[in-house]
Amino acid sequence: MMKKTALILALAAVSPVGWAQSSVNIYGILDGGVSYTTGIAGGTRKQVVSGIMDGSRFGLRGNEDLGGGYRALFLMENRLELDTGSNSNLPVSGGTFLPDRWGKQSAIFTPTAFTAPAGPTQQALIGTASAVLGGVLQSATDQLGAALSAGSFGVNIGNTRFWDRQAYVGLVTPFGGILAGRQYTPAYELNAAFDTMGTQSSLAAGQVAAVPAVIDIRQDNALQYRIQQGGLSASLMAAAGEGSTSQGRFYGAMAMYKTDAYGVGVGINTKQNELGERSLRTITLGASAKIGPGTLSFLYNDISNPNPAGISRLLGNLRGALQGGITSGAIAAAINARVPGGQGAFMASQINVNNLVNDYKSAFVQDAAAFSIGYRATFGPHTVYTAFNRLNDKTRFNGDTDSYGVVYTYALSKRTDLNFVATHFDNKAGGQAAPGQAGFLGGFTRAPGVDSNNLAMGIRHRF
Repeated sequence: MMKKTALILALAAVSPVGWAQSSVNIYGILDGGVSYTTGIAGGTRKQVVSGIMDGSRFGLRGNEDLGGGYRALFLMENRLELDTGSNSNLPVSGGTFLPDRWGKQSAIFTPTAFTAPAGPTQQALIGTASAVLGGVLQSATDQLGAALSAGSFGVNIGNTRFWDRQAYVGLVTPFGGILAGRQYTPAYELNAAFDTMGTQSSLAAGQVAAVPAVIDIRQDNALQYRIQQGGLSASLMAAAGEGSTSQGRFYGAMAMYKTDAYGVGVGINTKQNELGERSLRTITLGASAKIGPGTLSFLYNDISNPNPAGISRLLGNLRGALQGGITSGAIAAAINARVPGGQGAFMASQINVNNLVNDYKSAFVQDAAAFSIGYRATFGPHTVYTAFNRLNDKTRFNGDTDSYGVVYTYALSKRTDLNFVATHFDNKAGGQAAPGQAGFLGGFTRAPGVDSNNLAMGIRHRF
């Protein structure tokens, strides 16, 4: 959940205004405090955290003036968890707790229709077959969910890369900049520019749609061409999958124009999964205007992900478990053990494996719209933010979530500030999102429809 500060640093590095000589600078942010979150399984969570407003980090950036309007540059940025000293963390709800959407077979799988030979045991046979299949599906779901949570829930989990946030090298020319390496994506850059919170705190627009993520924040193996002239910024990005087991090729583009008075922008990210199928696509629109003492901002994202990346192995494992139980006769034997009549093999033959695998896949499919509107005003050392965010989930799970709240920042100096956050998450129907902060995910509430509140306060220092 990367922060606007780092984006500004990256943009400054490729702006047309060059430095007079070569330079290498160390920079960073240390942001820590305490957080209080309700609605989580196991009760209220009170914790010392890293990254209330901005994810803690340190980095190196360099710039060399080559003359004639040409510059070489680089940037390497490390993730730092201030509370533990590590470079990874788990969500507030823990690394193994699964929402109903991924962990409860009765929520994931649609009923399978069984028929049975006429007779007094017909209803008992159908009920038993359904119960046996339900047990098989829950067992498979438990195993698949354990594999999913081990590698997916949290930030930088199971990842040994030191420069997790960014790592790229580039050349700036009179005709634009070319960057190569791990970078922020174009549509995410637009989100950071038009999110009232600038992706800071639990009130940030992306918090209501963090898991599964509705936008790709960064890309490995990325090449980017960008221009920046006055208030105009634009970029094109392409990234290769390079045999990744989690995703394929990626493309993105954005253009925005921002002044002190107003701003507008449009962006798109789209990628393929590891099988070459069209996966997550995010189309972003943003606008802002100076009104009164502050700035009003609006952000809209159209989200579509018909073929989620990184789950082909999970789908294959589910298919194997179901087919294995049918071909080995294990499901038939379980039915026959509970209802006489020897109809277990017939009932097992009616199980539609393809439909059940597609049910599991649909738990990861995304079809949603997200929007945010908010206002930010600064009065001397005081900055006040307020925002309303909504995720409209159009899938069968109906995981709608709203969030709203207020954030107050008091600047002790140009580098150091105190921050206070109050955010409410209103989960509708299948919604189960919990608030995180800038440096970590919130995860999930204890059940669908359960609301969550977050109170946090901390200190941030930039160097």
